[in-house]
Amino acid sequence: DDAVIKLVKIGENNQIIINKEKALESFHASLYSSFGILSDKGKQEELDRYLPVIAVTTEDGYYIYAYFEYEGEEEHSYVTRKWTEKLPYYYEDNDFVYGFTLGENITLLDKNGTLDSGDQQTVYRLNYKDMNIKFPAYFAAPNHSKDHFLLDPDKFELARKGTIQSLIEQSMAYYTSHHNKIASEYGITYNFALPPIQDEQWLPYLDAPGFFVVFQGYPYGAGEVYNRFASSGAKVTKDKVFYLEQVKWYLIYHRSGCDHRKEDGILFDNQPYLTMEECVRQGAYGCPVCCPNDIHAPEYDPYDKSSGREK
Repeated sequence: DDAVIKLVKIGENNQIIINKEKALESFHASLYSSFGILSDKGKQEELDRYLPVIAVTTEDGYYIYAYFEYEGEEEHSYVTRKWTEKLPYYYEDNDFVYGFTLGENITLLDKNGTLDSGDQQTVYRLNYKDMNIKFPAYFAAPNHSKDHFLLDPDKFELARKGTIQSLIEQSMAYYTSHHNKIASEYGITYNFALPPIQDEQWLPYLDAPGFFVVFQGYPYGAGEVYNRFASSGAKVTKDKVFYLEQVKWYLIYHRSGCDHRKEDGILFDNQPYLTMEECVRQGAYGCPVCCPNDIHAPEYDPYDKSSGREK
């Protein structure tokens, strides 16, 4: 929990910023303190070798922190710990590549031009609930399933969380197994392998930024070793943030749960904002449904029938 407290930082504009370096620093400090080695650099380095992999989740992807080998001069091999590039939460079927997030927003690559009846690939960014409104013909076609997960909130959550969990688990399993080669160079004979992980260790932490750690093989007591998977999530709730929508020439800000947000399928960005005041500083008008005030965009009507919603 110490790490995840540092994971989410509020920036100058009250934007939610992921600070994985601070989270990592806080995690190590807490772990070293627990083992009484805060001032012992050698013991810290020894303990670190029993941390094969750490994962951090952000709004639209995750990072892996692990050991990597590389060749230096004169064919010498070196080992370093570093972060991977951001890895997306993606799922693919015959028609689309879906890019999930920790919320309802998705990025959709239409591989075959299915949605606009064209031949070109197109990328859409929108709230998944607007798919049936924006592209009703696709879901009404006889050859398309009426049970598609984009049409059902429960199925969407299962698909979203299942995809995120599976991808992170696969990555952590790979780097945990790969760590055996690294560990052997330090004389460690323990067989590193990702331990079984229960759903309750994953699912509560897939709605907000999270921190996941494998701590394995570290000796203690009479021949015992640690074998733990630890998970923790940030306390940023989706119903307390705001998102900006690009509508024509202006921006509209909505609460996360607003039924009228992103009805044109165009996101200004995926960045959540913590306050209405910060949204206003970005030049956005308030949604008259979820954020009523005295200043609204003169052309904006959330109940406009052309959007597919009725009064």
